[in-house]
Amino acid sequence: MKKIGAFAVLFLLLFSLAPAFATDNETTATTGSESDSDKIDDGFECLEEKVGDCSGLTTQELAYTILATPDNVFDDCVAELQDRKSSDNWGNVRDTALAIIALDHAGEDTTPSEEWLLEQSKTPTDLIWYLEQDSNEAVECHIGYDSNDYSINIGENKKIDGDAGTCLTRAYSNFWLEVTPECYNKEFIIECDKDFIATLLYKNKNSPIIYPLEGTDSSPAFSSIKLEVTSKCFGTSSCEYEATAWATLALLKTGHNIEEYIPYILAMAASNEQYLPDAFAYIATNYEYYATQLITDQKLGNYWEAKNSAYNRYYDTALALIAIGSSSSEKVKDSKDWLLFSQGANGCWQNSVLETAIVLWALEGRAGRISGGGGSGATVTYCSQAGYFCIPSKDCPPSEDVGDNYFCSSLSDTCCMTENLQSCSAYGGKECASEEVCLGNERQATDTDSCCTGECAEKTQETECKSMFYTCRDSCSDSQEIVSVYSCDGFQVCCKTKTAEESEGGAWWIWVLIILILIVLGAIGYIYREKLKLLWFKLKSKFSKDKGHRGGISPQGPRPGMPPRPGFPPIRRMPVRAPPRPKQYNKGDKAMADTFKKLREMSG
Repeated sequence: MKKIGAFAVLFLLLFSLAPAFATDNETTATTGSESDSDKIDDGFECLEEKVGDCSGLTTQELAYTILATPDNVFDDCVAELQDRKSSDNWGNVRDTALAIIALDHAGEDTTPSEEWLLEQSKTPTDLIWYLEQDSNEAVECHIGYDSNDYSINIGENKKIDGDAGTCLTRAYSNFWLEVTPECYNKEFIIECDKDFIATLLYKNKNSPIIYPLEGTDSSPAFSSIKLEVTSKCFGTSSCEYEATAWATLALLKTGHNIEEYIPYILAMAASNEQYLPDAFAYIATNYEYYATQLITDQKLGNYWEAKNSAYNRYYDTALALIAIGSSSSEKVKDSKDWLLFSQGANGCWQNSVLETAIVLWALEGRAGRISGGGGSGATVTYCSQAGYFCIPSKDCPPSEDVGDNYFCSSLSDTCCMTENLQSCSAYGGKECASEEVCLGNERQATDTDSCCTGECAEKTQETECKSMFYTCRDSCSDSQEIVSVYSCDGFQVCCKTKTAEESEGGAWWIWVLIILILIVLGAIGYIYREKLKLLWFKLKSKFSKDKGHRGGISPQGPRPGMPPRPGFPPIRRMPVRAPPRPKQYNKGDKAMADTFKKLREMSG
């Protein structure tokens, strides 16, 4: 019996430890006490474990894994991605673009694939283009194309008096000339008798927003300006936004001119919000507007999640950081903290190769390799290690751009020999007061380290919930759970995002505990099976004695017959006959009495 007692103690101990297991699991997945570098190491360890030999990954997963640059599977994944290539491409534009970015990061020659990608470009049909001329006074202009010359007059009210052939027809209340799609890629030569300016404008045909093409030209009287609509996009049978965005970044990364792809990326952003278009727009243009817009769109929980996201908040946050990771904005730092805070207990994000790889790419920004074949080239030197500066590509003069030799983690930056900073006002920004916070992007300038290119607003008191990287909401969503120990303002509750383990069966330890308990109980039953049989027999016997009157009429009397069911004839019961009684002999029958007497005497 002592052994039974020991097993009972073990049984109770296991149950007492269960809450501790639960608490420890949740702490590891949400708060954690590890340093940031330890968490990053855990992430790479989990990624390498899930990647294996790389053969089971999709092309997208392979590309992001290579860009994350894990030490132990990097070469295997590069080799696997190379083996997947067919006729210089990976099946579609998006995957080919991602493969080019990844292999370029690995130091591989991607020239044939870049040429294939360029051949897939097409003219978008979703954009409307306009030609605008303007002058300080009434002016007569001539527009030539296809060896023809057309004369138009622009009045003091800026309105145009007629069309310029079939390619240019009046639009927008006669203020502009609309370019018909059949005339894209034609060169228009504009000449006026007064000083004038001319430019091209474009818009999404389903949106009222007008975008000016960068580089409005001005000209003195009787000189000319040449304009041409050269808008392109990428896709399989028609333009596809995500494919165009990644293809544009692949061409940018490999040194191509991408100006003709930018109009589609900017104008079609409103129709493709699920891909977080401002991230692609900022990488492609380095316009501070898109960095500020991106930071403004950050969620209250310090993460990004596109409207009707094609992926999820982990992917979208990583993509935003890839675009503006070098920003000095406090919100960028907060989002990095949020990613580390929401890391799963096993080191991965969402228990997924895709999310884990792109998050590590965004957080760590590891250097790739220079050309060496098979991913075996030497590691690229970081730009800062060479004493140079990672700055937006448009801010670096071509003669000082050494980005081909030194590494910057952000796709929007290049390595420049000089910092080339301007004043805060030149960036269209201002320095916020000490009691204010910048609602937008922040960057370094010659006169301040915190040049706000957005708006300055009064600081709000941070709630206890937000200080712990959670979110205050009226009610938690299905993907969140309430954290009651942290407070919010008013009647809001503190919500935290469920980790992959919590939302997809994270209580695996409960099943392990149940199985362990069953094994222990089974072992006890087997060892003491004879004693358990005896115990069961005694219990069974005790219950049998307590029941009594087995097989007979109950003490309460016979059960009454069941009444007939409605709609059915009454049940006819057969009379029950009593068992035959033994024949009784009349002891007064003298003859029979004499017979029995003689029989007794004979048997005696």
